[in-house]
Amino acid sequence: MRFHSQTAGVTLTAQQPMNNVVRVAYQALAAVLGGTQSLHTNSMDETLALPTEEAVQVALRTQQVLAYETGVPNVIDPLGGSYYVEALTDQLEREAEALFEEIDEASAASSRVSRPAGSSARSPSPPRGSSGRSSSIGA
Repeated sequence: MRFHSQTAGVTLTAQQPMNNVVRVAYQALAAVLGGTQSLHTNSMDETLALPTEEAVQVALRTQQVLAYETGVPNVIDPLGGSYYVEALTDQLEREAEALFEEIDEASAASSRVSRPAGSSARSPSPPRGSSGRSSSIGA
């Protein structure tokens, strides 16, 4: 699977825009660790206006440091075998399975509920026009 990532501009703040450099760097690292093939890093001052040349260059250098100085992109799965990641995955799987069981139980219970005589489980048909055909708005 291939995907593109962009750092979250909504997390950037107008006050102290230099702090946004750190936010963007962490977000970019998370995207790379997650396996992104394409990355856009927001500029530190995008909350104020169009980015300045300096801000654009810092955003570019953030990507370049990640790509060429950390070594993270040189590993197929940099978090592979991580106990923490595996533990989180196991926990997520257990919680998802519990939810699936709840849904199955609720579904089974609702199918046992009897319907009043003469009622139907299906939705009523849409109103028909004078021609006897169903009407479709805009068609």
